[in-house]
Amino acid sequence: MPVCSVQDDLIDLNALKEFRKLDRTSQLAIHASNQAWLSSGIKEKSVASEKIGVFIGTSRGPVGKWEQTFERQISSKRQLPSFSAAGTIAAISGSVSQYLKASGPSLTISSTCSSGAAAIATGASMIHSGTCDVAVVGGVESVINESILNVMNSAGLLSNHCDSQKSCKPFDRDRNGLVVGEGAAFLILESLSHSTSRGAKPLAKLSGWCNGLSQSGKVGVDLTGTSIASTIKNSLKMSNLCASDIDYINAHGTGTILNDLCESRALNLVDGLSETPISSTKPITGHCLGASPVLEAVLCINVINNKRAPHTTNLRKFDSKLQLNPIMEKPLSGEFNNVLSTSLGFWGNHASLVFSKVN
Repeated sequence: MPVCSVQDDLIDLNALKEFRKLDRTSQLAIHASNQAWLSSGIKEKSVASEKIGVFIGTSRGPVGKWEQTFERQISSKRQLPSFSAAGTIAAISGSVSQYLKASGPSLTISSTCSSGAAAIATGASMIHSGTCDVAVVGGVESVINESILNVMNSAGLLSNHCDSQKSCKPFDRDRNGLVVGEGAAFLILESLSHSTSRGAKPLAKLSGWCNGLSQSGKVGVDLTGTSIASTIKNSLKMSNLCASDIDYINAHGTGTILNDLCESRALNLVDGLSETPISSTKPITGHCLGASPVLEAVLCINVINNKRAPHTTNLRKFDSKLQLNPIMEKPLSGEFNNVLSTSLGFWGNHASLVFSKVN
Protein backbone atom coordinates (compact mmCIF):
# COMPACT_ATOMS: atom_id res chain seq x y z
CA MET A 1 0.00 0.00 0.00
CA PRO A 2 1.20 3.56 -0.62
CA VAL A 3 2.88 5.42 2.20
CA CYS A 4 2.80 9.14 2.86
CA SER A 5 5.76 11.51 3.16
CA VAL A 6 4.88 15.18 3.91
CA GLN A 7 10.02 22.24 5.44
CA ASP A 8 8.69 25.13 4.55
CA ASP A 9 10.61 26.69 1.67
CA LEU A 10 8.36 29.25 0.03
CA ILE A 11 9.15 30.09 -3.56
CA ASP A 12 8.97 33.45 -5.25
CA LEU A 13 6.54 32.94 -8.10
CA ASN A 14 7.27 36.44 -9.39
CA ALA A 15 10.78 35.22 -10.16
CA LEU A 16 9.32 32.37 -12.21
CA LYS A 17 7.99 34.13 -15.28
CA GLU A 18 6.07 31.12 -16.54
CA PHE A 19 4.09 30.85 -13.28
CA ARG A 20 3.54 34.39 -12.05
CA LYS A 21 0.44 34.94 -14.21
CA LEU A 22 -1.29 31.79 -13.01
CA ASP A 23 -4.54 31.75 -11.10
CA ARG A 24 -4.28 31.79 -7.31
CA THR A 25 -5.33 28.13 -7.20
CA SER A 26 -2.28 27.11 -9.23
CA GLN A 27 0.00 29.32 -7.17
CA LEU A 28 -1.25 27.85 -3.90
CA ALA A 29 -0.80 24.35 -5.35
CA ILE A 30 2.80 25.05 -6.38
CA HIS A 31 3.67 26.37 -2.93
CA ALA A 32 2.09 23.44 -1.10
CA SER A 33 3.44 20.74 -3.42
CA ASN A 34 6.90 22.28 -3.16
CA GLN A 35 6.76 22.02 0.64
CA ALA A 36 5.61 18.40 0.51
CA TRP A 37 8.27 17.47 -2.04
CA LEU A 38 11.07 19.01 0.02
CA SER A 39 9.79 17.32 3.15
CA SER A 40 9.72 13.92 1.44
CA GLY A 41 13.51 13.96 1.00
CA ILE A 42 13.32 12.60 -2.55
CA LYS A 43 16.43 13.72 -4.37
CA GLU A 44 16.30 15.29 -7.81
CA LYS A 45 16.71 12.71 -10.59
CA SER A 46 16.49 9.82 -8.10
CA VAL A 47 13.13 8.94 -9.66
CA ALA A 48 12.55 8.81 -13.40
CA SER A 49 10.51 11.86 -14.40
CA GLU A 50 7.96 9.76 -16.27
CA LYS A 51 7.31 7.71 -13.12
CA ILE A 52 6.23 10.77 -11.12
CA GLY A 53 2.52 11.55 -11.38
CA VAL A 54 0.61 14.60 -10.19
CA PHE A 55 -3.03 14.33 -9.13
CA ILE A 56 -4.85 17.35 -7.73
CA GLY A 57 -8.42 17.73 -6.57
CA THR A 58 -10.45 20.93 -6.77
CA SER A 59 -14.15 21.65 -6.70
CA ARG A 60 -14.30 25.05 -8.38
CA GLY A 61 -11.05 25.30 -10.35
CA PRO A 62 -9.31 28.53 -11.43
CA VAL A 63 -12.33 30.74 -10.78
CA GLY A 64 -10.17 33.84 -10.39
CA LYS A 65 -9.09 33.66 -14.02
CA TRP A 66 -12.63 32.96 -15.15
CA GLU A 67 -13.88 36.04 -13.32
CA GLN A 68 -11.10 38.17 -14.80
CA THR A 69 -11.95 36.90 -18.28
CA PHE A 70 -15.62 37.73 -17.81
CA GLU A 71 -14.91 41.19 -16.38
CA ARG A 72 -12.68 42.06 -19.35
CA GLN A 73 -15.29 40.71 -21.74
CA ILE A 74 -18.17 42.84 -20.43
CA SER A 75 -15.95 45.93 -20.24
CA SER A 76 -14.69 45.34 -23.81
CA LYS A 77 -11.08 45.14 -22.68
CA ARG A 78 -8.59 43.10 -24.66
CA GLN A 79 -8.29 39.58 -23.32
CA LEU A 80 -4.81 38.71 -22.09
CA PRO A 81 -3.16 35.81 -23.95
CA SER A 82 -2.05 34.24 -20.67
CA PHE A 83 -5.70 33.61 -19.74
CA SER A 84 -5.97 31.00 -22.48
CA ALA A 85 -3.77 28.47 -20.69
CA ALA A 86 -4.04 29.75 -17.10
CA GLY A 87 -7.83 29.52 -17.20
CA THR A 88 -7.94 25.80 -17.96
CA ILE A 89 -8.76 23.37 -15.17
CA ALA A 90 -5.65 21.37 -16.09
CA ALA A 91 -3.52 24.45 -15.39
CA ILE A 92 -3.47 23.41 -11.74
CA SER A 93 -1.94 19.96 -12.19
CA GLY A 94 -0.03 21.07 -15.27
CA SER A 95 1.76 23.93 -13.52
CA VAL A 96 2.70 21.70 -10.56
CA SER A 97 4.00 19.01 -12.93
CA GLN A 98 6.02 21.60 -14.85
CA TYR A 99 7.44 23.04 -11.63
CA LEU A 100 8.40 19.62 -10.22
CA LYS A 101 9.59 18.39 -13.65
CA ALA A 102 7.25 15.44 -13.36
CA SER A 103 6.38 13.86 -16.70
CA GLY A 104 4.06 11.10 -15.54
CA PRO A 105 0.26 11.30 -15.55
CA SER A 106 -0.98 14.78 -14.66
CA LEU A 107 -4.64 15.16 -13.76
CA THR A 108 -6.86 17.78 -12.17
CA ILE A 109 -9.79 15.90 -10.65
CA SER A 110 -13.14 17.33 -9.65
CA SER A 111 -15.75 15.48 -7.62
CA THR A 112 -17.02 18.49 -5.66
CA CYS A 113 -16.03 18.43 -1.97
CA SER A 114 -14.54 14.93 -2.18
CA SER A 115 -12.11 16.00 -4.93
CA GLY A 116 -8.98 15.89 -2.78
CA ALA A 117 -9.81 12.37 -1.61
CA ALA A 118 -10.36 11.32 -5.23
CA ALA A 119 -6.91 12.71 -6.07
CA ILE A 120 -5.35 10.69 -3.24
CA ALA A 121 -7.16 7.55 -4.34
CA THR A 122 -6.15 8.06 -7.98
CA GLY A 123 -2.49 8.55 -7.06
CA ALA A 124 -2.55 5.48 -4.84
CA SER A 125 -4.10 3.41 -7.61
CA MET A 126 -1.45 4.59 -10.06
CA ILE A 127 1.24 3.39 -7.68
CA HIS A 128 -0.61 0.14 -7.04
CA SER A 129 -0.76 -0.52 -10.80
CA GLY A 130 2.92 0.26 -11.32
CA THR A 131 2.23 3.28 -13.53
CA CYS A 132 3.92 5.59 -11.03
CA ASP A 133 6.70 5.15 -8.48
CA VAL A 134 5.81 8.45 -6.81
CA ALA A 135 2.50 10.28 -6.78
CA VAL A 136 2.21 13.93 -5.80
CA VAL A 137 -1.38 14.18 -4.56
CA GLY A 138 -3.16 17.22 -3.26
CA GLY A 139 -6.15 19.47 -3.10
CA VAL A 140 -6.48 23.20 -3.66
CA GLU A 141 -9.26 25.77 -3.53
CA SER A 142 -9.34 29.54 -3.77
CA VAL A 143 -12.96 30.57 -3.44
CA ILE A 144 -13.01 33.58 -1.12
CA ASN A 145 -14.64 35.72 -3.75
CA GLU A 146 -18.03 37.33 -4.18
CA SER A 147 -19.46 35.07 -6.86
CA ILE A 148 -18.81 31.80 -5.05
CA LEU A 149 -19.89 33.09 -1.65
CA ASN A 150 -23.10 34.53 -3.09
CA VAL A 151 -24.20 31.29 -4.75
CA MET A 152 -23.41 29.27 -1.62
CA ASN A 153 -25.32 31.75 0.50
CA SER A 154 -28.30 31.59 -1.84
CA ALA A 155 -28.31 27.82 -1.39
CA GLY A 156 -28.59 28.29 2.38
CA LEU A 157 -25.24 26.66 3.11
CA LEU A 158 -23.45 29.49 4.92
CA SER A 159 -23.66 30.22 8.61
CA ASN A 160 -25.59 33.41 9.39
CA HIS A 161 -23.48 34.29 12.44
CA CYS A 162 -20.58 36.76 12.39
CA ASP A 163 -19.33 35.48 15.76
CA SER A 164 -16.74 32.79 15.04
CA GLN A 165 -17.80 30.87 18.15
CA LYS A 166 -21.39 30.66 16.92
CA SER A 167 -20.72 29.79 13.30
CA CYS A 168 -19.78 26.39 11.92
CA LYS A 169 -20.88 24.14 14.78
CA PRO A 170 -20.63 20.54 13.55
CA PHE A 171 -22.76 18.01 15.46
CA ASP A 172 -24.28 20.76 17.62
CA ARG A 173 -28.03 21.01 18.23
CA ASP A 174 -27.76 24.64 17.11
CA ARG A 175 -25.63 24.05 14.01
CA ASN A 176 -26.40 26.70 11.43
CA GLY A 177 -24.21 26.27 8.38
CA LEU A 178 -20.64 26.27 7.18
CA VAL A 179 -17.85 28.81 6.83
CA VAL A 180 -15.88 28.83 3.58
CA GLY A 181 -12.09 28.57 3.68
CA GLU A 182 -9.33 28.32 1.12
CA GLY A 183 -5.98 26.59 1.00
CA ALA A 184 -3.91 23.76 -0.40
CA ALA A 185 -2.38 20.60 1.01
CA PHE A 186 -0.25 17.87 -0.52
CA LEU A 187 1.13 14.43 0.23
CA ILE A 188 3.84 12.44 -1.47
CA LEU A 189 2.77 8.84 -1.99
CA GLU A 190 5.08 5.95 -2.85
CA SER A 191 5.07 2.21 -2.37
CA LEU A 192 6.56 0.86 0.84
CA SER A 193 9.29 -0.92 -1.12
CA HIS A 194 10.21 2.30 -2.93
CA SER A 195 10.28 4.22 0.34
CA THR A 196 12.42 1.55 2.01
CA SER A 197 14.86 1.42 -0.91
CA ARG A 198 15.76 5.09 -0.43
CA GLY A 199 15.96 4.83 3.35
CA ALA A 200 12.96 7.03 4.03
CA LYS A 201 10.79 6.80 7.12
CA PRO A 202 7.13 7.00 6.10
CA LEU A 203 4.81 9.12 8.17
CA ALA A 204 1.86 6.78 7.66
CA LYS A 205 0.35 4.19 5.39
CA LEU A 206 -2.68 4.79 3.21
CA SER A 207 -4.15 1.38 3.90
CA GLY A 208 -7.56 1.77 2.29
CA TRP A 209 -9.52 4.06 0.02
CA CYS A 210 -12.81 4.17 -1.82
CA ASN A 211 -14.84 6.71 -3.81
CA GLY A 212 -18.56 6.48 -4.42
CA LEU A 213 -21.66 8.33 -5.50
CA SER A 214 -25.15 8.18 -4.03
CA GLN A 215 -28.18 8.65 -6.25
CA SER A 216 -29.46 11.58 -4.23
CA GLY A 217 -29.70 14.47 -6.67
CA LYS A 218 -27.58 17.57 -7.12
CA VAL A 219 -27.33 18.42 -3.42
CA GLY A 220 -26.10 14.90 -2.79
CA VAL A 221 -27.57 14.34 0.68
CA ASP A 222 -28.50 10.69 1.08
CA LEU A 223 -30.38 10.74 4.38
CA THR A 224 -30.39 6.94 4.56
CA GLY A 225 -26.57 6.93 4.68
CA THR A 226 -26.46 3.58 2.90
CA SER A 227 -24.23 4.54 -0.04
CA ILE A 228 -21.71 6.33 2.14
CA ALA A 229 -21.70 3.43 4.59
CA SER A 230 -20.92 1.06 1.71
CA THR A 231 -17.98 3.23 0.67
CA ILE A 232 -16.63 3.23 4.24
CA LYS A 233 -16.98 -0.55 4.42
CA ASN A 234 -15.10 -0.95 1.13
CA SER A 235 -12.21 1.18 2.37
CA LEU A 236 -12.04 -0.90 5.55
CA LYS A 237 -12.10 -4.10 3.53
CA MET A 238 -9.19 -2.90 1.41
CA SER A 239 -7.24 -2.06 4.56
CA ASN A 240 -7.95 -5.50 6.07
CA LEU A 241 -9.35 -3.75 9.14
CA CYS A 242 -12.54 -4.06 11.11
CA ALA A 243 -14.51 -1.00 12.15
CA SER A 244 -13.44 -1.69 15.73
CA ASP A 245 -9.81 -1.19 14.65
CA ILE A 246 -10.44 2.49 13.85
CA ASP A 247 -9.21 4.71 16.70
CA TYR A 248 -10.38 8.10 15.40
CA ILE A 249 -12.67 9.50 12.71
CA ASN A 250 -12.10 12.86 11.06
CA ALA A 251 -15.58 13.60 9.78
CA HIS A 252 -16.60 15.72 6.82
CA GLY A 253 -18.58 17.59 9.49
CA THR A 254 -19.63 20.80 7.73
CA GLY A 255 -22.03 21.95 10.44
CA THR A 256 -25.07 22.01 8.16
CA ILE A 257 -28.25 20.33 9.39
CA LEU A 258 -28.50 17.74 6.65
CA ASN A 259 -24.80 16.92 6.15
CA ASP A 260 -24.21 16.01 9.79
CA LEU A 261 -27.41 13.94 9.88
CA CYS A 262 -26.54 12.11 6.66
CA GLU A 263 -22.97 11.40 7.75
CA SER A 264 -23.97 10.22 11.21
CA ARG A 265 -26.49 7.78 9.78
CA ALA A 266 -23.84 6.36 7.47
CA LEU A 267 -21.40 5.86 10.34
CA ASN A 268 -24.08 4.20 12.42
CA LEU A 269 -24.68 1.69 9.62
CA VAL A 270 -21.09 0.45 9.99
CA ASP A 271 -21.06 -1.79 13.05
CA GLY A 272 -18.38 -0.69 15.48
CA LEU A 273 -17.97 2.92 14.36
CA SER A 274 -20.61 4.74 16.39
CA GLU A 275 -18.48 4.61 19.55
CA THR A 276 -15.26 5.68 17.81
CA PRO A 277 -14.02 9.15 18.86
CA ILE A 278 -14.94 11.62 16.14
CA SER A 279 -14.39 15.30 15.40
CA SER A 280 -14.56 17.87 12.64
CA THR A 281 -11.84 20.44 12.06
CA LYS A 282 -13.82 22.68 9.71
CA PRO A 283 -14.57 25.27 12.43
CA ILE A 284 -10.81 25.96 12.35
CA THR A 285 -9.88 25.53 8.70
CA GLY A 286 -13.20 26.51 7.21
CA HIS A 287 -14.71 24.34 4.52
CA CYS A 288 -12.07 24.43 1.78
CA LEU A 289 -14.30 22.48 -0.59
CA GLY A 290 -12.21 20.16 -2.78
CA ALA A 291 -9.05 20.85 -0.79
CA SER A 292 -10.58 19.80 2.55
CA PRO A 293 -10.00 16.04 2.18
CA VAL A 294 -6.25 16.52 1.79
CA LEU A 295 -6.03 19.09 4.59
CA GLU A 296 -7.79 16.54 6.75
CA ALA A 297 -5.56 13.72 5.50
CA VAL A 298 -2.53 15.69 6.68
CA LEU A 299 -4.26 16.19 10.01
CA CYS A 300 -5.02 12.46 10.30
CA ILE A 301 -1.36 11.65 9.72
CA ASN A 302 -0.44 14.11 12.47
CA VAL A 303 -2.96 12.46 14.80
CA ILE A 304 -1.17 9.15 14.29
CA ASN A 305 2.29 10.60 14.85
CA ASN A 306 1.51 13.11 17.61
CA LYS A 307 -0.88 10.85 19.54
CA ARG A 308 -3.48 13.61 19.87
CA ALA A 309 -6.81 13.94 18.13
CA PRO A 310 -8.47 17.36 17.91
CA HIS A 311 -11.80 18.22 19.43
CA THR A 312 -14.58 19.94 17.52
CA THR A 313 -14.32 23.65 18.21
CA ASN A 314 -17.69 25.37 18.80
CA LEU A 315 -19.41 22.10 19.74
CA ARG A 316 -21.22 22.99 22.96
CA LYS A 317 -24.51 21.05 22.90
CA PHE A 318 -24.12 17.73 21.13
CA ASP A 319 -27.11 16.63 19.08
CA SER A 320 -27.75 13.25 20.66
CA LYS A 321 -29.91 12.19 17.68
CA LEU A 322 -26.67 11.78 15.73
CA GLN A 323 -25.61 8.88 17.98
CA LEU A 324 -21.88 9.51 17.70
CA ASN A 325 -18.99 9.80 20.18
CA PRO A 326 -17.73 13.38 19.68
CA ILE A 327 -14.47 14.71 21.07
CA MET A 328 -15.53 17.84 22.92
CA GLU A 329 -13.85 20.67 24.85
CA LYS A 330 -10.25 19.49 24.49
CA PRO A 331 -8.07 17.21 22.32
CA LEU A 332 -7.96 13.49 23.05
CA SER A 333 -4.59 11.88 23.79
CA GLY A 334 -3.81 8.24 23.10
CA GLU A 335 -2.56 5.71 20.60
CA PHE A 336 -4.11 6.15 17.18
CA ASN A 337 -3.01 3.29 14.96
CA ASN A 338 -5.77 3.56 12.38
CA VAL A 339 -7.82 6.63 11.50
CA LEU A 340 -10.68 7.18 9.10
CA SER A 341 -11.41 10.31 7.07
CA THR A 342 -14.73 10.85 5.28
CA SER A 343 -15.72 13.37 2.62
CA LEU A 344 -19.09 14.26 1.08
CA GLY A 345 -20.12 16.62 -1.69
CA PHE A 346 -22.69 17.81 -4.22
CA TRP A 347 -24.08 15.31 -6.74
CA GLY A 348 -23.70 12.55 -4.18
CA ASN A 349 -19.91 12.34 -4.41
CA HIS A 350 -18.27 10.89 -1.33
CA ALA A 351 -15.05 9.16 -0.29
CA SER A 352 -13.43 7.27 2.56
CA LEU A 353 -9.72 7.10 3.37
CA VAL A 354 -7.99 4.94 6.00
CA PHE A 355 -4.56 5.90 7.32
CA SER A 356 -2.51 3.56 9.50
CA LYS A 357 0.62 3.70 11.62
CA VAL A 358 3.71 2.24 9.99
CA ASN A 359 5.22 -0.35 12.33
